[in-house]
Amino acid sequence: MFRSMAAMMTMAACIPLVATPVANAQPSCGPDQADALRLAFAQLPFEPLTGARWDTTPVDSNYDPCAKLSTILVTTEGGTGSSPVQALLFHRGEYLGTGTSKAYGFTSLDAAASSDDMVVLTYKVPGECNACEPAAIHSARYRWNGDRAVMLDPLPPTV
Repeated sequence: MFRSMAAMMTMAACIPLVATPVANAQPSCGPDQADALRLAFAQLPFEPLTGARWDTTPVDSNYDPCAKLSTILVTTEGGTGSSPVQALLFHRGEYLGTGTSKAYGFTSLDAAASSDDMVVLTYKVPGECNACEPAAIHSARYRWNGDRAVMLDPLPPTV
């Protein structure tokens, strides 16, 4: 077969190695939601009006570590339905900041209208009382423009 060990080694060195792809390999983007939230909380001050901490359990989320823009909504610890909600914005898992400088009650995510590069939030304009139907519901779109998130729709002045 081979006349010498050197001939066998030379033949083995010439055979190309072929890597077998790993089945169902997930792309490595940003951190998972729990780590992204922890990193965001390290930069997010307490809620300024009440001094309350932000609850570590999200109110809602479309967080995707590979998306151009996604969000995690958080409220204050021990909060109620009318408590301030802050939208934490992320680009490929990296925390960008909040959607607005102030947190508003009755804020929710419109996941159906959101996409890989756009987050749509709804802000309910309060009615006569906290338990009353909202006077109006206003949508605000946030889009990734290549280097930052941009708010496309202004909030109504009565929010």
